[in-house]
Amino acid sequence: MRTSFILIIAAQLLGCAGSVDTNRDESGTSAALPAASAELCRSTLSREEERKALKLVDDICGDTWCEGDFNFAFNELRCSRSSGSCALQLELLPRVDGSIPRYARTCHTRNFRGFGSLVETSENGYQSLNWDFYEQLTDCISRLEDEVRPLVDWY
Repeated sequence: MRTSFILIIAAQLLGCAGSVDTNRDESGTSAALPAASAELCRSTLSREEERKALKLVDDICGDTWCEGDFNFAFNELRCSRSSGSCALQLELLPRVDGSIPRYARTCHTRNFRGFGSLVETSENGYQSLNWDFYEQLTDCISRLEDEVRPLVDWY
């Protein structure tokens, strides 16, 4: 009985180690995690830290990624201390006439365990994204744009 319990907990923790994203079905649609798994996979970021980090990502977007064919909506940022990874859930919004399709995707970054590793705070309180985090996001967003671009009916 004890061995079974340990194996169940280990399997759930290993599920968290690979990703901090929610489960997705074949179509890429999010599926709710069972309550026990969701509790084990909770982000190391507080709601306030997540909000601040998402704002910094959005702020830098206007000067970088958002200048191209796509606009972006940055929806959620979750980090796992145990796996050292973060998952940024976002939507790519092509700049097209008419109805704008939304392409939900996730960027996974490695070697970040919490707010202090994502955001640098200077002595005067100014905050900016950690350069390594920014570079990993830039690489991921470029790959996602390349993946989504053929799906868009450009006018």
